[in-house]
Amino acid sequence: MADNKHKFLFRFRPVDRITILYIFLTASLLLFGTGSYENVTGHYLVRAGMLLFIWMILRLEEEFPGRLTRTVHQLYPLLFLTYFFPETAYLGDLFSHHLDPGIVRAEISVLGFLPSEAFSRCCSQPWFSELMHFGYFSFYLIITFFVVYYYAKLPHLAGKEIFIFLFSFYTFYLIFIFFPSEGPQYYLPAGKESMPDGYLFTHIMQKILLYGDKPTGAFPSSHIGMTWLMMYFFFKDKRKVFYWWLIPAILLTFSTVYIKAHYALDVMAGFLTVPVFAWSGNKVYDWFFATYTVPEEEPAMAKSL
Repeated sequence: MADNKHKFLFRFRPVDRITILYIFLTASLLLFGTGSYENVTGHYLVRAGMLLFIWMILRLEEEFPGRLTRTVHQLYPLLFLTYFFPETAYLGDLFSHHLDPGIVRAEISVLGFLPSEAFSRCCSQPWFSELMHFGYFSFYLIITFFVVYYYAKLPHLAGKEIFIFLFSFYTFYLIFIFFPSEGPQYYLPAGKESMPDGYLFTHIMQKILLYGDKPTGAFPSSHIGMTWLMMYFFFKDKRKVFYWWLIPAILLTFSTVYIKAHYALDVMAGFLTVPVFAWSGNKVYDWFFATYTVPEEEPAMAKSL
């Protein structure tokens, strides 16, 4: 019995633990804001469902080890992120006013104009708009590739690198909650937030932003911070993969301003987060999980993905 219990607890990967910690941290914010938030019960129920899901996938992987349960265990945090990001707009309403007026004043004071407003106006060709929207869309591609590639090809590094990846995402989300900002697409006056038309990826991104985005999380840019954090990992761990993704990463960097998702200051601040989160994520991992090692069967199994 003791051996089985130890084996089950061992199945809690570092990504499970950081995800559970974020769930409880944000649950405490909901509790702190009782009486200020509307429909708070639904957010508690979602968290209960997430915890139940993590427990179930751990049990299923324990009882029925195999590619399906292992893959779900590895990828479920990406699904959770799609819920946690828009929720920052809901949680952020309690804590402070949005930073947008100060960011706009700073950019106009230093640059004399707003790059997020001028960029798309001066480069309004449909082909260029399509290129920029593809760059922004590549954010979802590089994230999925990053997680799958590390588990499949670099399993000995996956535990730590993906922990730092999630640690950074969750830290971004906490910043967005306590220091909310809408971004140009929501804050700019009517007419100035519109985008040049394009083709396929322009329309895809418009649908994604319509249904999956919220006026939250502009400063600092998590798109920039997370993209270049992953690029740092690629450069460090697999230089060839870094060069595969270099052009999409550069396009994404410009696209965040072009499509008015971020101010120029958001982009600069996003770059500054990369060394901070790479260093602090390493420290937190070593502090909490210095004894964690990849299960002996995991590398061989991961390679079969």
